[in-house]
Amino acid sequence: MRFRDARSSLMNRKDKTLGIRVIISLHVALIFLCPPMAFGQSSPSTKKRPITVTDAISATRLGDDLYSSGGSSVGRVAHFSPDGERFLVVLEKGNLEQNTNDFSVLLYETRDVFRSPKPNVVLRMSSSSSYHDGIRDIRWLDNELFAFLGEKGDGPSQVYTFNVRTHTLKKLTDHPSSITNYDITKDGHKIVFAAEPPVTRTNTDQERREGIVITGQFLEELISNEPLYPDAQLFVQLVGKRSAKIAKEVRVQYTGLISISPNGRYALVAAWVRNVPPEWSAYENRYIQAVVASHLQGQLVPLSSYLVLDTTTGSLVPLFNTPNSRESDPPRLVWAPDGESVSLRTYLPLDVADPIERERRSKHPMAVRVRLQDGTYRVIPEEDLHEAIGAVREEQIAIDVTLDEDMNTPPKIYASDAKSSKRGMLIDLNPQFAELDFGQVESTKWKTTAGNEQTGGLFLPPDYERGKRYPLVIQTHGFNPSRFSMDGLNEWSSAFAARMLTAKGFVVLQTGKVPTSAGTTSEAPAYMAGYEGAIDDLDKRGLIDRERVGISGFSRSVYTVGYTLTHSNYQFGAAVLVDGITGGYFQYLAWGNDTDDVLEDGGAVLNGGRPFGDTLKLWMKDSPGFNLDKVSAPVRVVALGRPSVLVMWEWFCGLWLQNKPVDFIEIPEANHLLKNPWQRRASMQGIVDWFSFWLKDEEDSDPGKKNQYARWRELRKRHSVPR
Repeated sequence: MRFRDARSSLMNRKDKTLGIRVIISLHVALIFLCPPMAFGQSSPSTKKRPITVTDAISATRLGDDLYSSGGSSVGRVAHFSPDGERFLVVLEKGNLEQNTNDFSVLLYETRDVFRSPKPNVVLRMSSSSSYHDGIRDIRWLDNELFAFLGEKGDGPSQVYTFNVRTHTLKKLTDHPSSITNYDITKDGHKIVFAAEPPVTRTNTDQERREGIVITGQFLEELISNEPLYPDAQLFVQLVGKRSAKIAKEVRVQYTGLISISPNGRYALVAAWVRNVPPEWSAYENRYIQAVVASHLQGQLVPLSSYLVLDTTTGSLVPLFNTPNSRESDPPRLVWAPDGESVSLRTYLPLDVADPIERERRSKHPMAVRVRLQDGTYRVIPEEDLHEAIGAVREEQIAIDVTLDEDMNTPPKIYASDAKSSKRGMLIDLNPQFAELDFGQVESTKWKTTAGNEQTGGLFLPPDYERGKRYPLVIQTHGFNPSRFSMDGLNEWSSAFAARMLTAKGFVVLQTGKVPTSAGTTSEAPAYMAGYEGAIDDLDKRGLIDRERVGISGFSRSVYTVGYTLTHSNYQFGAAVLVDGITGGYFQYLAWGNDTDDVLEDGGAVLNGGRPFGDTLKLWMKDSPGFNLDKVSAPVRVVALGRPSVLVMWEWFCGLWLQNKPVDFIEIPEANHLLKNPWQRRASMQGIVDWFSFWLKDEEDSDPGKKNQYARWRELRKRHSVPR
């Protein structure tokens, strides 16, 4: 969804013991997962064993938000001290016994990296949260002390410091809700932070007397009794004293910016915009123009703007009241040493008399140096800004620390020295992988049925035999050949389980993106042509049994997979749809116009327009929700949290009322990109079980799944009834 990935990270609900709601009719049964039995270590053996969901969850990964969300690890593996003489590496792994994500900070001395140093774990923290990491946003304050956002158990995220010499951990904040962004002065005396607002919206006395008045609210807000996109609260705190709240509330970008000046006087904040000034349509950026055109008053939009916070007075004012360019996310800026001015790249105001200057400002953002006391500024050469940013980043570092991996090579961290050509491994993140039987992954290309070329990754069973035809599961949402993945895509466990499926005898195709305009009426047909072309290609190569093909859609690809299930002439034996855009009428009403995508080129929207008037007939033709009578595959519908039930309900109810086999699962309090270990297990194991049941007629012997299979056998009877 347009905001789904960001929104899920910003949700402010507290986690509860994991439960899964399974809807087997129009009644709801609540099933709570019990803690698993303790896992003992297997005895050494030369015989490799099949990969399980437990192996995927307990694998060690780089503990970095951007990397976990699919970004590059370049420049994000090591956190060097100011003098460059030591660095930190953050790792994380799932702990199924405790239902926590365990984070650890490893300390290395730069001079020792080519002497096979043993990992020195200086700090461990565990989080049971579905939304926040145990350790993130590390900032060195000096050569011994670093600050970070930390979370213990299910408590809220707070700002901590840790001294690597004395091993002293100190909590600097004690806020009642989780802190999402922060910055701290180098002396550690002043902190500016954004925190989630207090939980739950309650009805006022007037509302209770007069009834609830719906004024531009999302249906999700009414169901969950909390704002869909709650504004964050900004605070300034002197260490050792109570924090002071800034009166104005803003939506601070989760992956965005709070940057405090060296003298602690000012802070720059990148905040999402809720009320877009109409004059922004004058900027010659089709994306900005489309946002302004489709914006509803009070609705959060995918644009940010810089705000200046004066930490001494508490005032919070726009820097220029202009939009930020998308390429400036994450923002890049440089403070002057005295903290009184800042250099950055942004759009400038259009309130100038000179038409030539106005046109120049409307075309693109500019590099400027701004004096914050009075707001005066001057345009500077782009190269000056780049040099200033580069100078800040030029630390006393003689080595490069990288995470090396590819689709067939598990991640390891290496150190290298370009001058001496030395290179050495610092740590193998998962030495236990030597016990596992991994199949090969191949990059593959094929022609879509529309004649275009598409790429993807082909995951083969460990015991793959040439000439044997296997059941196929198509996984969507992109493929990255430079990443080693257990589930097929960046460990996005919400809808994917690639290697665990291959261990059960499946071939899994992880499809890449299709060159098409997202949000236009050509998007879904283009992706459908890609799925169909892949089936034809793998069938022609003798790899698959095309009578046993499953497909899994997640987030954005729920729409393209749903379109395929309702519009393709190809037959699918089973499908999974998880927490995403459906392109359906009910979702449109529940979310306002949130499914009404804003495009880079300002083009058309899903299904050709809004579902009213003349364009309603386009919805009748293209929207999957209006064509559920054409679905022949058994469908597993998964909602991640209560709001997602509204999003996915149209598919479940529409199929159930037609007596079609459909299973509805809700994983309560879940993040869009699942983090919690029990939630990840429920999702991935459910995917493996679902496709094994429908495409291979296999059932897990686990007695705890008795009710699951009894329910599915009833669905199978329904599937066999002629309609």
